[in-house]
Amino acid sequence: MESSAPEGRPDEVLNLNVGGCRYFTSRSTLTRFPDSMLGSMFSGRLPSNVDDYNSYVIDGDGPTFRHVLNFLRRSKLILPDGFKEWDILSAEADFYQIQDLIQAINDKREQIKEDLQKNKEQSETSQSCEFLEVEFECANGQWLIFGDSKLIDQLSAIKSCFVHMTNYKNQLKKAQVYGLTTPRGTSVNRLKLFKEISQHGFTLICTSSSGGDERSTDRWTFSREEDRPNVNNRYAEHLE
Repeated sequence: MESSAPEGRPDEVLNLNVGGCRYFTSRSTLTRFPDSMLGSMFSGRLPSNVDDYNSYVIDGDGPTFRHVLNFLRRSKLILPDGFKEWDILSAEADFYQIQDLIQAINDKREQIKEDLQKNKEQSETSQSCEFLEVEFECANGQWLIFGDSKLIDQLSAIKSCFVHMTNYKNQLKKAQVYGLTTPRGTSVNRLKLFKEISQHGFTLICTSSSGGDERSTDRWTFSREEDRPNVNNRYAEHLE
């Protein structure tokens, strides 16, 4: 049936039927924004309908109304993580003519878009480091190198030490974890090796030595920056 809602007491608790969903709230909450549709409806300036349970009937989206009601209660937009139903929420805010809510939604969506763009730009320009470690064992005169197999295969100063390529290829496959060791009795042109490494964009970042005297192991660590693959942004799906 249709009737005009009396102004009633501001703290009066009202029953609402919004799209089949039941809500309970105070009249003062519903009239917080007097110029809104709800403000007019529950101050008696607009007619209203009640159902058989004496609940005010509002022809809106039931589940989405909880976000509208939370805004009326707290005067700020409170949404769960991963919220995606922006178009529905915008339509409901427009339906209820709550200008502050409409503005809050627009501001939040704009912020997400800006964060998305910023994250995308950072992802495109950000870089990660690749490392290469070279060791020389003074006791046996052997070199040990750890790194990407494709990179090591381009270091002729190391590759030229091998006569038996089967051994070289077997070691190369595991060079990132176990390293590639030059055969005993072979020498490596250290300057040529370091020059080749630098030509591939690596920079020396650390040196160390352990063991002491003739049994020491000298170690050089190099790094270079490489483009990091683009990653999916967690905000993107919020605006779909």
